[in-house]
Amino acid sequence: MKAETQQRQDGLHKKSVSRRDLSAFARNYSNTAGSAAYLVAEAAPDGATGLANILVSNWSFDTIEDVGMAAITRLIDSTVSTFPGSAPHGWHPLALTALLACDEIACLCDHDHQEMYLLKLPTGKKRYIALISSAEAGTIDTMELSRFQIGLCHLLSGLRTKTEMVGEPLSERERECLYWASEGKTADEVSLIINVSSNTVNSYVAHAIHKLAARNRAMAIATAIRHRLI
Repeated sequence: MKAETQQRQDGLHKKSVSRRDLSAFARNYSNTAGSAAYLVAEAAPDGATGLANILVSNWSFDTIEDVGMAAITRLIDSTVSTFPGSAPHGWHPLALTALLACDEIACLCDHDHQEMYLLKLPTGKKRYIALISSAEAGTIDTMELSRFQIGLCHLLSGLRTKTEMVGEPLSERERECLYWASEGKTADEVSLIINVSSNTVNSYVAHAIHKLAARNRAMAIATAIRHRLI
């Protein structure tokens, strides 16, 4: 437990944060808080239309596909989320009928999202939201969840959005596809997460391989991790 706490504290003091740092923090701290699932996403800018951009998540491919990115975006754009410093409020999907259709609520319940916390993560101009859920109501430690929320805000404030390296830098989409590939996602799964076709995902990965002067996808992922691109 001390090692995990130190790891989380170390992450909070990084000047430049990668998606991998964010993923490790979310995974470790969500376990501490007693939650079964987490999803951290960037909402579209105020006044803009479009789907949310998932940054890190342990939701399964089937869950995202069944619930749908449109429903996830409506949750992220809703006003039911909690600001840091306020007591987190849990919602059963049935209490969100103003936001979700009946089939979307049923999908959340079928995939064991019985209680959900929506946490605002203010970091400046960008809008981030965390969806934290559990398979049984009352199992999440709200004190730890508040610490989790503050920690996410600190990390997101240092999240790297542009990276420069020797040679041609990777685009945001190329790094995004390479990151999800490093997490074991298939091209079809990545296409659903970032809302492009699987052929486009493969194209982004191929471009990343070329730019990193790698022989294959595995070598490109290793190079990107070593240079803290993902």
